[in-house]
Amino acid sequence: MGKEEKKEQRGYEATYQWVVHLLQACDIAGNAARMGLSTAARDAASIGFLGRTYRIAKDGISLTDSLVPWTVGSEGFEHNLKSVLGYYLLSGFNGEPVNDFCLLSHFSHGVFDNRPAWDDPLVHVYGDSPEKLGRVGEALGFLPEGAGRWHYALFPKMPVKIVYYEGDDEYPPNIPVLFDKTAIQVYKFEPLAVLYGCFRHALAAVGNVIP
Repeated sequence: MGKEEKKEQRGYEATYQWVVHLLQACDIAGNAARMGLSTAARDAASIGFLGRTYRIAKDGISLTDSLVPWTVGSEGFEHNLKSVLGYYLLSGFNGEPVNDFCLLSHFSHGVFDNRPAWDDPLVHVYGDSPEKLGRVGEALGFLPEGAGRWHYALFPKMPVKIVYYEGDDEYPPNIPVLFDKTAIQVYKFEPLAVLYGCFRHALAAVGNVIP
C-alpha cells in the first residue's frame, strides 16, 4: 500500500495555528489588562462571547463554559471564532471606543456588501419577530435603546449596535450590526469581517435554543 495522503489543511485551521503561534510571544497578562479581559493566572485570559467563556493561553484557545447551549454547524466556525478571540487579545489597540457607529462596509470603502438578504441567518431566525430578538438580547445582556435598537458590549472595547428594520413584500427585513469606528484599530479588516460573520451566525444559533 502507498503512503496515506496527507490531509489538506483548511484555511481556517492554518489561521488558528498562526494565532496560537503568535500567542507564544504574547504578554498575556499585560495584553489582557489593556484589553479589559480577566486573568485567572498570568498565562491565561478569559473572554466572553454570547454566553460562552473561552480561555486564551499560549497553548491555544478553548471553551470553558456555556450559559446557553448554542451551536453553529457551519464548517470552520469554531476555528474562526477562536482565531478572532485570539486576535482581540493580541490587538495593539490602546484606546477606548468613541461611541460612533457604522456598518462594516464603512471600513472596506463599500467593497463589502451590507445589503439585506433572505438567507441571512439573523433574518431567518428573527425576521418575523423583533420581539424574539429582544428576548434573546435581554438574556445575553443587550441594552435596549428604543424600538428595534440594542447596544451590546461584544468585548470590553468592542461595543456594537444591533438594529431591526421591518421588511415588506419586495425587501426582506434587515438586521444590521454596527461597529464602533475604533473597531478597525482593534482588528484588521479581514478578521473584523470574520468576527462579523461569527457574531451573526452565533446570535442566530442562540435564537434557536431560546424560545
